[in-house]
Amino acid sequence: MQPELNEGCEPIPMTVLSGFLGAGKTTYLNQLIHSRRIPNALIMVNDFGDINIDSELIDYQNDRIINLTNGCVCCTLGGSLAEQLAEALRFTPRPSAIVIEASGVANPARIADIARVSHELFLKEVICVVDASQALVNAKHPQIGEIWREQIAVADRLLLNRLVDEAEFVKSLDTLLNSLNPSAARLELPLPNGAPAPTPASQSTHTAPTSTKNSHSWASATLTLLCAIDAERLTSLLKNYADVVIRAKGFLVCGDQSRPKLLQFSGGQVRWLPSVKPPAQAQLVLIGIPGKRFDEACSAIRSLGDL
Repeated sequence: MQPELNEGCEPIPMTVLSGFLGAGKTTYLNQLIHSRRIPNALIMVNDFGDINIDSELIDYQNDRIINLTNGCVCCTLGGSLAEQLAEALRFTPRPSAIVIEASGVANPARIADIARVSHELFLKEVICVVDASQALVNAKHPQIGEIWREQIAVADRLLLNRLVDEAEFVKSLDTLLNSLNPSAARLELPLPNGAPAPTPASQSTHTAPTSTKNSHSWASATLTLLCAIDAERLTSLLKNYADVVIRAKGFLVCGDQSRPKLLQFSGGQVRWLPSVKPPAQAQLVLIGIPGKRFDEACSAIRSLGDL
């Protein structure tokens, strides 16, 4: 795929896929890709940290994925994203659509603003994947709450993941979401028969709040573990530091197993999954709340992989 100037072409529809850390954005994106409803689309993955774990998990042609790291987008990366989009508009063949998977701590309104001011893009919609099981906690969390509520407020569509089937919980969740964004359509994940949620045929008309520069402060650390680690000890450490380590993900070798596993940690829960794509290195990305305790967590976990 080589850059080439395109003149007189129709604007390309752009979708912003948002959602807080660990909500399930990449899983839904793979579902959308496998449905073949976005052929010849360009996927931009805006991860937070020095390496892009999420892009490794996307089952798509490599020359149609653009990786962006350190992805807050609410501040420093905005220029880089705009530059990559400008470059993408010159590719041939021209993408049929652009889907941006925002990082879990990004303000999607600022990404959407890029399409709103471009003559070569139009904003199709902003989708927010919501981990419903953590919604009532996240909404009130002193560090998480502000960005979590912003992501909900600017969405055209809310995809509810891990919904708890309890009447009182569902009622409380509905009340919360109605208070933040009563006009957004809502669907529960996983969708029936693996089908993706229907997408609007026209441009987004949601009157999202004006984007502002966030004051959020997040810490991230990328740990390269040089030897096989004890999965039980790592699981225990992550749970012990769940107050400051909000998200962890990476490819690791455990015990006497030769094949790496994918670790996913969010909402205080650890999941070990088979690794489809063997990584070049055993690496773990931690994202959380900066401070002495986060640093202690990084040191403790790093020590598990010391030779």
